[in-house]
Amino acid sequence: MTTANPDRISRSFTIEGTAEILGGMKKQAEARGFTIMCDEGPPMGENTAPSPMTYFAVSILF
Repeated sequence: MTTANPDRISRSFTIEGTAEILGGMKKQAEARGFTIMCDEGPPMGENTAPSPMTYFAVSILF
């Protein structure tokens, strides 16, 4: 049987958002009042916005 640790702090949060495909590999998402766009570089996309992997990598830096 596991007992709760009184020194451990637990938090949870919820983020709601929407996303849509704009054509090709370009996508747009909205969350918390912000609009985020992503795209892939050639030959798959048009390189009009950062790729999803770029957003992921930068999020680790934060």
